[in-house]
Amino acid sequence: MSKFSYNISTLFGNLNNSSSSGNLFNSINLSDYYSIKKGSYGKLLKTYYNDQKTSDSSSSTKKTNTTTSKDVDKTGMTQMKKNADELKSAAASLSSSELWKQSAGSYDTDKIVSAVKDFAQEYNNAITQASKVSTTNASVSSAVGYMKSMTTTMTKALSNIGITVGTDGKLSVDEETLKNAKMNDVKALMSGNSSYAGQIADKASEISRAALMSSSIYDSTGTASSTLAGMFDGSI
Repeated sequence: MSKFSYNISTLFGNLNNSSSSGNLFNSINLSDYYSIKKGSYGKLLKTYYNDQKTSDSSSSTKKTNTTTSKDVDKTGMTQMKKNADELKSAAASLSSSELWKQSAGSYDTDKIVSAVKDFAQEYNNAITQASKVSTTNASVSSAVGYMKSMTTTMTKALSNIGITVGTDGKLSVDEETLKNAKMNDVKALMSGNSSYAGQIADKASEISRAALMSSSIYDSTGTASSTLAGMFDGSI
């Protein structure tokens, strides 16, 4: 028993014994009464309470840290889905009618350049993450392989509008070349379901679905989830 608990128990033990005698003030220990009057036990109780509160807070922090440490995307599929969805969204922005609306016969090249750069960045992010997980997921590997193959095939056409394909398969955008390119050529490559960007978006959707399925099968520790394991529990 702690010093705090012992002292508090002693105090209330004396009070209970005294009250049962029928005369509290004749039976109470004078030293305890003096301590109460001076506030010693009040301070003791306050200190004890603060000590307990600190202990509870520490336990809560440990629990939070433990939870956080477990919430790790060990399979990489949660991040893969996020990257695929962002690539799909960037491609969708390139097909927006607002982006290709002309004013006085001219396109807003600044907006178009910004949208193309966003697409290139999201493409690169998806390729980077896919290199970490594609070997463990055939569907992701197949979709990413198609994306890379299409990009290689379109290297010359992309180069004409200022998009270079690096040896690592990633895209880089030369803003000046893109601004001076024929916007109808840029639109043909980047807008619409059958365009280069549109077909990349289609494969990004496949990757997203595959990553979602994989992250549903495996939990945050990288092992089979309880949902999947439950399918094999019990007798047939």
